[in-house]
Amino acid sequence: MHKRERFVMSVRCPVCAQDGSATWEENENENLDMTIRLLSRGFRTGVDNEILCSDCGVIARVVGIASGAKLGHSASSG
Repeated sequence: MHKRERFVMSVRCPVCAQDGSATWEENENENLDMTIRLLSRGFRTGVDNEILCSDCGVIARVVGIASGAKLGHSASSG
């Protein structure tokens, strides 16, 4: 059973100062690539997993890691 890492990061728009969070998860193919799984309201994904402010359209800044955990992988997860 491969354990996937999951991180919740605090993000902020540098223009309007909107705060939120992004949940990233390690890909299932056991490499080091991460994919955004969930974003707070007011943010969206852009090209190459960029986090964009929905209002301003600029790239948000990661301001800290809120938490990290290992997730179990099973045939029923996905």
